[in-house]
Amino acid sequence: MATRTRTEYANGQFCWVDLMTNDVAAAQEFYGELLGWESAKKETPGGPPYRVFTIDNLQVAGMGAMNDEMKSTGMPPIWNSYINVDDIAASTRRAQACGGTVLMEPFQIMDAGYMAIISDPSGAVVSLWQGLDHFGAEMINDPGCWSWNELLTDNVGASLEFYGGLFGWAVEKEESDATPYWTFQLNDRPLAGMLQKTPEMGDIPSCWGVYFSVEDIQATTNRVVQLGGTICQPPFEVSVGHISIVSDPQGAVFDLIQMTVPADD
Repeated sequence: MATRTRTEYANGQFCWVDLMTNDVAAAQEFYGELLGWESAKKETPGGPPYRVFTIDNLQVAGMGAMNDEMKSTGMPPIWNSYINVDDIAASTRRAQACGGTVLMEPFQIMDAGYMAIISDPSGAVVSLWQGLDHFGAEMINDPGCWSWNELLTDNVGASLEFYGGLFGWAVEKEESDATPYWTFQLNDRPLAGMLQKTPEMGDIPSCWGVYFSVEDIQATTNRVVQLGGTICQPPFEVSVGHISIVSDPQGAVFDLIQMTVPADD
């Protein structure tokens, strides 16, 4: 499989993922062992510590430390998803007009870019990103790299309307006897997925999930446990390959995927 390197992302396209954790050192060790990541500290004068994960010196994901306020609320460590936008001020206003909530107004992160945090009508949180020096992940879809984003929602209709209005995403529903699945598309290319929450999922809030590609789903899932993590759902087959749902030792949930269908980069 050829390395899928990136130098830019379109408006409305996912561009970055990062982890907010309560134990940076432990998370650094876990993901390094599991996915082969190296870690470099990013200087943030006056700001919280931040690290960038790399494979072959290419940036693949980030990690920040949860602040005391986050910890005091009982917020669990979590993987965040970022969507690239050309005009973050306009996109933030548009998110509110489309029925979303602005949780954090746009602000600049040094020379890296501008960030805002919003939630959709179902409460799923996602970040907007307008890059300066940092445009997003430099490599995707290869083993160890971020490869997919997926919305779990309790309101499919509102989610379709919100993201369609905000980013112009189209949608295609997978016709099967299994759990219904929707694929968001941008410029006729698959962009992300969506699942309807079911009663069996309990009180899991609506959220955006993150997938990482692996070469051997069973071996990597087993390795999660060996490294102190947890298997939330063992490997199972889907139309594009095999998936498992796991969490790191601090409780951050993410998905692993071994693809049998070539990724659309």
